Amino acid sequence: MAANRREFLLGAATVVAGAALPSLASAAVLRSPEGSTEAAWDAANDSAFLVERKGGALTSLRFVGDAFPTNYVGTGQELGHVLVVWRRNGGAWQKFDSSDVAAADAKVTPAGAGFEAEYRARDVEAEHGEAIAITVRMEPQASIMRWSVALRNLGTDAVEVGDLALPLPMHSSFGAKEPPTASVLKHHFVSGHGSYLFWLRSNSVGPYLVMTPERDTHLEYWDHTPPRRRPDAATALVPGQTQAQAPATVAPIPQRPAFRAYVHSAAAGETVAAAGGRWRQPRTSVTLAPAAQHEYAFQLAWAKDYPAVQQRLLDAGLIDVEVAPGMTVPQDLSTTLAIRCKEKISLAAEHPEHTRIESLGERNGRQMVRVTFSRLGENLITVNHGAGRSTRLEFFSTEPLETLIHKRAAFIAKHQVRDESKWYNGLLCEWAMDTHVQLGPDNYDRIKSWRVYEVTCDDPGLSKPAYLASKNAEFPEPAQVEALDYYIEHFVWGGLQRTTEEKYSYGIYGILDWKQNRDSPDPGNKGKLHIWRPYDYPHIVVMYFSMYKIARDYPGMEMKLDKAAYLERAYGTALGMFTVPMEVTHWSAYRTGFYNERVIPQLMDELEANGRHEEGATLRGHWEKKVAFFVTGGPNLFGSEYAFDSTGFESTQALARYALDRPGAGGTTPEAAKAFALTQIRANLFCRGVVEKSYYYYGSDYRGSGGDSFTLTYMSPMGGWAVMDHALHDHTEPNATVRLGFASMLSSWALMNTGTAESGYGYWFPGEMNDGGCGGGFEPAAYGMTWLGQQHHRGPWYYSSETDLGYCGALRGLATVVADDEVFGTFCFGGEMRSTKGSLEIVPKDGVRRRLHLRTAGQNVDLELVGARFAKGHAIEWHADGKRLVVPVETESSASGKIWLSVKGLPAGSYKATYDGKSSTFQPDEAKPLEFDIPAGTSKAMVEIVRSY
Repeated sequence: MAANRREFLLGAATVVAGAALPSLASAAVLRSPEGSTEAAWDAANDSAFLVERKGGALTSLRFVGDAFPTNYVGTGQELGHVLVVWRRNGGAWQKFDSSDVAAADAKVTPAGAGFEAEYRARDVEAEHGEAIAITVRMEPQASIMRWSVALRNLGTDAVEVGDLALPLPMHSSFGAKEPPTASVLKHHFVSGHGSYLFWLRSNSVGPYLVMTPERDTHLEYWDHTPPRRRPDAATALVPGQTQAQAPATVAPIPQRPAFRAYVHSAAAGETVAAAGGRWRQPRTSVTLAPAAQHEYAFQLAWAKDYPAVQQRLLDAGLIDVEVAPGMTVPQDLSTTLAIRCKEKISLAAEHPEHTRIESLGERNGRQMVRVTFSRLGENLITVNHGAGRSTRLEFFSTEPLETLIHKRAAFIAKHQVRDESKWYNGLLCEWAMDTHVQLGPDNYDRIKSWRVYEVTCDDPGLSKPAYLASKNAEFPEPAQVEALDYYIEHFVWGGLQRTTEEKYSYGIYGILDWKQNRDSPDPGNKGKLHIWRPYDYPHIVVMYFSMYKIARDYPGMEMKLDKAAYLERAYGTALGMFTVPMEVTHWSAYRTGFYNERVIPQLMDELEANGRHEEGATLRGHWEKKVAFFVTGGPNLFGSEYAFDSTGFESTQALARYALDRPGAGGTTPEAAKAFALTQIRANLFCRGVVEKSYYYYGSDYRGSGGDSFTLTYMSPMGGWAVMDHALHDHTEPNATVRLGFASMLSSWALMNTGTAESGYGYWFPGEMNDGGCGGGFEPAAYGMTWLGQQHHRGPWYYSSETDLGYCGALRGLATVVADDEVFGTFCFGGEMRSTKGSLEIVPKDGVRRRLHLRTAGQNVDLELVGARFAKGHAIEWHADGKRLVVPVETESSASGKIWLSVKGLPAGSYKATYDGKSSTFQPDEAKPLEFDIPAGTSKAMVEIVRSY
């Protein structure tokens, strides 16, 4: 695998066609999640743990009777070491690391199938001699392994222990040549006494390894063991600093630097403060009087799946929390907590004057609490459970979704180049929120080397026009539509994209920018034909297709081209995705899932609806070839431009949806389609925050770092739609819930920097100039380096990078959903709901107001509007018996005067649809939406549907 993305991209012309990575699909069916763990636990073994050790550490940790030979400890690594940082009388901190101790200086004795290791930390001042006795014990005990660390003061003066940390070097390399069951992905939640970690394999087959603290132990901080580095590395990282995937200063070693979990972190906190880092958890130390001892303990246990992990938390004396609709909470919505705990709980707000906490009583053994935030930004809710024990839940409060959607689009349009003397005239620019610098080819700010592509092309550069067009297909604004036309005319057609007058028509130029490629002396694929990266094409498809929808639905909008021309370009670009990279470099678009390609089936339908049957059939043939490969070809669902990535899960759900809805598509079978749909949704859940309840984890996708860096990426909402779609229409995977899907689509809006004058126009980077800006991802570490090469201090990136791709997915997926949830009962996601006798009144607040899904009282009804929206602030009235539906709608001033309402899932019968005194009778036909004549600019029109029999 190439060391970085530039090497990959520049070498792709020769290697990508023949590249092969391990197949997840083939491994996923070897043994079901239910088949491996419980049966093994019932076997006649002394312990469920099979361990090997070297001195005072484990070199192998496996599950007895496992279906796969997975060693949860990294190759060549040791589990069981401890870091202690201490001092006397407020002096300088001294460090003891058991991994640095020679074998002859450690006293190691067997302890059952485990061991006990005793070390002595010596004071650097010779007259003090031995300072602390450190005893580490790891002992398998039937279904758990107990890991304890005891500290005893050997001196005559008190000792303050500032840091106590446990390195956890698990097997998380995800090498391209490894079988998919060799590596495990970490999920963690470090937040006091309710902290935990667990590791699972990419095929989602249990067991999951779960680590929890015992009653008097907690976790409060994490970082990484210092990485090995090249002798000539120009940039040195501070010990413990976290750096994103593929950093330039870290040598390409097989194993990632180990995650390090801290029980105490006062000393580390001083390093963090000196580096300008930020951390939200309290830091502690412990002082040992002479001869005093303090013991800390953790338990490792096995769990067969996500629900079993949550049950393990409860059994271990922690809290189990569910949240709806999410941890990122728009201010016009509240969020509800459902907490299980064996002890009495109470909740406290970080900002009590801006937080309302309401008890909703108990439901099925859970304490139900509604929380409403009025303060924008980060908000802690502390859950107190038991004497002196607490867990902190991190929420993020945003402006209403609709406000965010509008502000982001306005911000993008505002930062457009309008200078005909520049080759990049029309570019929709990147913006640095910390320094207020607008980036462009004449000023890349702090983005260096090959990463400067971020500004004009590739996924980051193409995400902004894709989002701006998608937003205007929902909420058209003349100035923004004009900005898009200007971008297309001056930057795209004949620049970024080859025209129909050129060979390889519709080809899209890649890195570093189209100007350098077009002017290159190289006539081949590293210069004038650098048009072979298929990932780039769907973003331009989305842009053109959205422009087509604007022209179709809002004929009063002034635009440069007509709807047929935009549709033609959308088609040509989509076809180019399948053909141009293959012709130029033999890079197949059929074998990898691309973000934003979910619109292609809609494009095919529109081509056919416009009488362009030949083009529709051609594109459908390519799409179904891709469907066939994914359903039957054993794809690597984690493969992309890295050996392990999470970029494909919007696409894989769209491919599965197509195969499920069109039996036999591409020669697939219904059985194969169902199997693939289940395999890919489990892969999605494997690298998504499902259990961990922090706003930057819950619903976020994870890369190989397991949540240590680059969370809340574009795949959070894109893959969140996939979870939602599966929950609404398939629900063969019980962990893929409406609740998780909606939380995922909410999650990454926390990256936006917006606010009012009173709130300083944003939490992350205050100032009116940043109102509408956003970060390209979230960095959970206290400080470190982003993938783009800038120092961070915990929080979002300064640049937006690829985030707008995720917002494209959110615009396509956001809906108001009323569902019967097993934890929360009948719940409204993305809106407000009032129950009256026999009916529900639902006010959509999902940001888009076009879709409503009802999964309640045995009903499976879906509503979607085209050419109109649900009227803002007005309730949809739904009668649970399905006999009456009242839909208030609004139209844009530039609308056509016709709207279409798709209603699917109504009970069989005859219905009467009424608007403005005009009625028509119909029977449910899911293929044919209802059509109404409603004037442009209508603020509220009532459409009523009544069942006749």
